[in-house]
Amino acid sequence: MTQPASDGSYPPQTPDGAWTAPLSSHAPDVAQPSVNGHRGPSADAIAHLHEGLGQGRPWSSVLVEAVGLWAAPEEHYRGRHYVYLLGGEAFDWLLLAERLLREVPDAASEEAKVDLLFYGNLPSPVTPSLFQEALGESKYRAHLNFFYGVVVEEALTLAVEEEVLKERGVRGLSYPHGVEDTVMQRLYGDTTPMLLRRFYQARAQRRRQSLSLREWKAFIYWLFKLRVARSDQSRMASDTRKGLRRLQALVPARHDWAALPVTSVL
Repeated sequence: MTQPASDGSYPPQTPDGAWTAPLSSHAPDVAQPSVNGHRGPSADAIAHLHEGLGQGRPWSSVLVEAVGLWAAPEEHYRGRHYVYLLGGEAFDWLLLAERLLREVPDAASEEAKVDLLFYGNLPSPVTPSLFQEALGESKYRAHLNFFYGVVVEEALTLAVEEEVLKERGVRGLSYPHGVEDTVMQRLYGDTTPMLLRRFYQARAQRRRQSLSLREWKAFIYWLFKLRVARSDQSRMASDTRKGLRRLQALVPARHDWAALPVTSVL
């Protein structure tokens, strides 16, 4: 969750040119070069990571440069399926950072990893402007899509849930039954079961009993796009500010999320 520099890219735009076909570490393409046992379109990123660290450069600088070079929107790596690009639009760069740090587990201290992966704090000497430059225009747009469409959207749903609970408390209603559906109705115009049904129908998938973390992120992003489609600009700006304020209180980051210029990203 690096602090985004607003660039007027909303509604969400599909990034071009930075991504190739999915990469599987367990089914290498013989036409691609091999780097430390890895083959495929992102081998250059892994090579850059090892080369930069071998030269003694700061791990954070090398990491974000490797993220900028990365080309696979998803991959299988060490028994886990990683999806970095949700819906072809939203780039979960911290998930990719986590995967790349698994490639070089001794590059950073555990404290530094937690500060980056859980709180979104960029380690020195990487600044927001250097981060944006390293990612390039396409990946940075996709990062903004993920930040506003997943991170801020989750904070917004929490803020509205707290509002609903407070309203119920004023009326003497302390039980939580129905709170989730009330939140979904206010933000997205339907109940949770119906929204989940529509989500799976849009993906042409059979509904599952529970959502994995990967599916949950995709669902939140789908809800965000639904809210964009059904809200006017002033309502979108108001709700986004509310989500940013809640994020500021929720995450002890070194950024002032609530101060972001919301109107320039809607």
